[in-house]
Amino acid sequence: MPIRTITGVNDGSNPFGDESQGTLTNNNSISTIKRKGEDSLINKGKSGYSHTGAFADKPISNNFVWEAGAGINYTADDVENVLYKVFSLSRSVHEAVDNPYWSTPQPNNDLGVGLFRGANLPEGVDTLVDYDYVYNDNYDANGSTGFEGSTGRIDLSDCVYGDQLRVRFDFNVIPQIANTTVEPALWYSNRNESDEITFTFPLTTSPIFYGGGTVGKTYLNRVDISAWITSNEDVNALTLPAIKADNPVIIQPLGLLITILR
Repeated sequence: MPIRTITGVNDGSNPFGDESQGTLTNNNSISTIKRKGEDSLINKGKSGYSHTGAFADKPISNNFVWEAGAGINYTADDVENVLYKVFSLSRSVHEAVDNPYWSTPQPNNDLGVGLFRGANLPEGVDTLVDYDYVYNDNYDANGSTGFEGSTGRIDLSDCVYGDQLRVRFDFNVIPQIANTTVEPALWYSNRNESDEITFTFPLTTSPIFYGGGTVGKTYLNRVDISAWITSNEDVNALTLPAIKADNPVIIQPLGLLITILR
């Protein structure tokens, strides 16, 4: 897999890498999530997208804008545990930050469906984001899936077999140690028709290397990650953006562009 190297230059390019899978298995209790799958094949024809900046940890005190040097810490313990840290979403942050900045065409007043308020979605899809999903309300809070304590999710329940999911994850990285590699991913759990988690794994893209002269500086990344939707377990999957690193870093999650290609 190629590695994009950063050595003191703010790099805003768009790397694209292959998907990979692991095999962490976990079975838990049942939640109630609508899904259409096979019944929605009639809607298979129109691609579309949504965008949100509603990351739960954005600072209220600074009008939901990350201050210089602040963010979510990927700690030495996270490094030791080889953790993919997932980034939660929030309805209250959505209502504060996902405000249309244009007047033509006139935006509608639908909330809970991202920045575009329902415009530009794929045919037959009501939303691609669920801001209200609470993992611990549906599964063991002391489990080992990596979603424990998270809120929100990318919502695939209206997708149909054959769709392709593409997510552009925009985030800043502030390296704390030189020669650090950061691995962006979608943290992904397939679920069967009883909402039991069958497999949990990262969908990764190209790792990013921060070399000499990068410590304490802020670097924008806009990475593309893809997945296919080809079964009932994909339509019913749970997924959120995540990162892993081999040294402590500070992450400032910024936005998600979620696209369904048909």
